[in-house]
Formats: sequence, structure tokens, C-alpha cells
Amino acid sequence: MKTNKILYFMLIIVFMIFMVGCDKDEDPINEFNVLVEYLEGDDGGYVNNMGAWVLAEGAVNLADYLVLDLRTAVDFANTPNEIPFAVNTTLGGMFDAIDNLAKTASIDKILVTCYSGQTAAYAHMLLRLKGYNAYSMKFGMSWHDASLDKWTVNCSDKNAGDLVSTASPTLPTFDYSELNTGEETGEAILDERIDEAIAAWGSLLISADDVINNTSAYNIINYWPEADYIGHGHIDGSYQVTPGTLTVDENLNVFDDQGTNIFYCYTGQTAAAAIAYLTVLGYDVKSIKFGFNNMYWSELPGHKWPKPY
Repeated sequence: MKTNKILYFMLIIVFMIFMVGCDKDEDPINEFNVLVEYLEGDDGGYVNNMGAWVLAEGAVNLADYLVLDLRTAVDFANTPNEIPFAVNTTLGGMFDAIDNLAKTASIDKILVTCYSGQTAAYAHMLLRLKGYNAYSMKFGMSWHDASLDKWTVNCSDKNAGDLVSTASPTLPTFDYSELNTGEETGEAILDERIDEAIAAWGSLLISADDVINNTSAYNIINYWPEADYIGHGHIDGSYQVTPGTLTVDENLNVFDDQGTNIFYCYTGQTAAAAIAYLTVLGYDVKSIKFGFNNMYWSELPGHKWPKPY
């Protein structure tokens, strides 16, 4: 009888251990929640409090920054009036480049540049998420020299007749994306997701025509104040989301976790920065090349390429 009782209690212990194991399997960590809590902090995080993050070349002393130039090595080498001490690297190599430079010099501020400013905006956000004091050069190297101008030819009014001035439809509500890095802390999950975001960048720009001619294929988000959304016109069917509201308490759930999202702004630079954040969070989201400047340039009183050449 004593032996039977011992066996009975042993079976109970084995059963309890099994159930605890099952509970762990059925209740895995929600990586999205962990990452968002880590990035938002108490104030919504950097993406919602960007401040003066985009800087015009002529308005700053470039000697005060580590300037990272993300253009090809050939174009970097052939730059007229080159920026002294600028470092040529790639989106994928910029963290290593910074680490290597930090071994010999103190790095306080980083200014990222590229061809048009959109890649630099994307890169600066990834750097900010990792704690670097990073900025993006407004309009990229197009400001630097007329021969480098990528903007003028891409500013147009070609879509003026395709835009509408209606009120925004009611914002949709989707589930949040799912992340499966296998990591458990916000910092470790972020590191994995930044690698994914860097790999994704080459496919994250889309033309305005491709979106306007196939609006039903996308969940389209306009990132302007409501007055500009109605006053300047917008892509038919797009939703208006006010800048600074990309939080779990406000508008993160307007992004389709199962489909492709389009996120656009005035120049494409703010959108490129924001989609870096959204890609890190696991969303499939693209930015319109050159933003509204490519659709209806003359409509904008500001937030536009001034065509200086």
C-alpha cells in the first residue's frame, strides 16, 4: 500500500511538470508587445517626437557631424566639391563603420546623406532606434551640386487630376503584426528586426502611379494634418493619420498586418523614416518615391523641392 501511495504521488508530480511545460508552450512571449513597449517608452518614442531631424546642408556646420554618405563608392569618389571627412558606407555597413570609427574618435552627432534623402531618412531612424544622435540631410546630395540633382526631374503635377479633397474614411482597425525572432528582450528583438529592415529597404519604395492605378491593392495612409489632407488633395481612398500618433494608444492598428501598406507624405523623407520604424515592427509598408512632390508639386506652398538649379 505504501508503495502504491509513493507511485501515486510521483505520477501527480510528473503530471504537474507536464502541465507547466504545456502552459509555457501555449503562452509564448508576445515579441511585438515587448518591442513596442521598449521603443515607445513613456512618451511614444522617437518616431512620434522627431523634432528637427532633417537638416539642410547649408544650414549646418558639417564639421560638427560624422557625415555618412550612402551612395555607391563610384558616385562618392566622383562628387564635385566633396564633403571633407565624409565616410562612404552602405545601409548594411553603417553600424560597423560607426563602431570602427568610434575606436579612434568620439562620435557625438551623425548626419546621413544619400541621393535624394529617402535612404538617409530610413537609415537615420534605424540609428536613432539604437540610441545614436542621428540626422538626415534634407534632399540628400541634390543640394550639394547641380550635377547631383535627383529631385527636379521627379517633381511634377502629373497626378493633379487623380487626387480628391474628400474627408478621410473611418480609420480601419487591424491586429498588430507578429514577430518571431526567438528573442525575449526589447533590445535583442530590435537588433534582429533592424537586420530585417536593412535587408528589406531595396523593395520599400514605390511610384505614385503604381499606387494610384491600383488603389484597391493597398492600405494607403496619408501622414499629414487633416487641413493639408483636404486642402492639398490626396489619393482617393487613403486614410488621414496625423503625424506623431504612431503609438499603440492611437494609430498603430491602422496598418494591415496581412497586406501591403502605402505610407506617404510631402517629400517621401518623413515617410521613409516612419516606414523604417514600421518595418522594424514587422509591417509590410512602402513609401511613395519623392512623395507628393512627384504627384502635384505646384500645389504645395512648402515641404517641397525648390528647384534651385
